[in-house]
Amino acid sequence: MGQTASNVTKALGQPLSWLKGSNRYSGSADGEQAGNSVIPRGAAIFVHKRRGSMYFDEDGDLAHEFYCEVTDRKTNKIVMRRCIDNLVPQGEVEYPYPRLHGDLPVIMFDTSSVQLYS
Repeated sequence: MGQTASNVTKALGQPLSWLKGSNRYSGSADGEQAGNSVIPRGAAIFVHKRRGSMYFDEDGDLAHEFYCEVTDRKTNKIVMRRCIDNLVPQGEVEYPYPRLHGDLPVIMFDTSSVQLYS
């Protein structure tokens, strides 16, 4: 637990010090070049698709869950039971517009709404 806290403290104290002189993301040994390129080479900045969370049933209906009416043998009442058989995952779903990738190693901050004290 102490190790995690010390790592967080280091990260807050030196937010972008790991970029200086590092060729980890730029592919060159030049320190200035490394500071300008924060995104790893070949990494996608935008996400255009996601995996769908819904399922298709036998009739082609699309939903998160499906239920069937079943007669209970003991009480002779009709109850709803969740169906998990014969369901096909939705697959890839395109976003209406591209989104930023969640692992993007850049902090985005709008300074236009911040009032600076002078």
